[in-house]
Amino acid sequence: MRLSGVRRWATGSDKKLVGGYWAVVAPVLLLQYVADTGWDWWRVLPVVAVTVLLDTAMVAVLVERFLPLFLSRNWWRGLAQLPVLLLLSGGLYLLLYGSLLGHRIDLSGGRIVLGAVAHAKSYGLLAVLLTGKRYVNLQHTLLRTRQAQTESELRNLKAQLDPHFLFNNLNVLRGLIQHDPAEAHEFLNRFASLYRFLIRYKEEDVVPLSEELQFVQEYIYLLRHRFGAAYDFREEITPTARLRQLLVVPGTLQLLVENAIKHNAGDEENPLVITIAVTAVALTVSHPRRPKLTAVESMGTGLDNLRERYRLLFSCGIEVAQSPVFFAVTVPVVPLGQTGPAV
Repeated sequence: MRLSGVRRWATGSDKKLVGGYWAVVAPVLLLQYVADTGWDWWRVLPVVAVTVLLDTAMVAVLVERFLPLFLSRNWWRGLAQLPVLLLLSGGLYLLLYGSLLGHRIDLSGGRIVLGAVAHAKSYGLLAVLLTGKRYVNLQHTLLRTRQAQTESELRNLKAQLDPHFLFNNLNVLRGLIQHDPAEAHEFLNRFASLYRFLIRYKEEDVVPLSEELQFVQEYIYLLRHRFGAAYDFREEITPTARLRQLLVVPGTLQLLVENAIKHNAGDEENPLVITIAVTAVALTVSHPRRPKLTAVESMGTGLDNLRERYRLLFSCGIEVAQSPVFFAVTVPVVPLGQTGPAV
């Protein structure tokens, strides 16, 4: 079983790490063997070469075979096999170095254990460095995966536009063209302005609150042509709120206003008051509850969509306050410079 985040041995970066390690350690080993044996350096070179090859092979087996095994459900197999590997490496260590250095080869149990320990000291640091590198690579891979997943989810959420929006407003425009061409021209200009906003911020995760407020004004203009004075829109903006420095998810106000009209009745004699309140930390859309006589079928996907987008982008939620006579939704506004997908 191979752990998906652990890459195969000897990738380009692995080779660089191993090469850099031996570039530093091999000269030190050469000097040590020359001092221990009294030989010339050229006679010691084969010993150093064997050390490099044997230690590198041992580290490759540990990192490629045993590390994924220890991180899997079969960790007990790795634990059982590791002592065997260490003893085999200790025996091989004694055979090779005894042959190269002319020492007597003693393969007794005690000597093999000591050989395994001596060999482990030689390759231990490289194994630790390479394991640490694999861990860092795995964390980076997980982070990139989460970011890609977040971006994919955001794209999917942005794609969930109301299919009736264009249809309803084109019907209004058709009626105006027939009865009031001058007003139809103004309506078309506002409609085009609204769609310029949608196109401009189609791929954006956030938009300045000032732009969002301008967008909703265009949207409210279109709504008044559909519903007359049945709905009364009011703004309450805190003077200290720096609208250009505050960010929200594009289309937040459109969705909240649309939900209010979709589920609540209004008439010109008793219009439904929809209040848009802005502070330095939050944006709230509130209104009295006045359910329509014919209930509107709704799956609640609009608010769920908005809630999920704020969670993905800012790791914070939206607040819904409701009672039999009142309904309000509050979303956070985020200062410029504090944005980015939360992973």
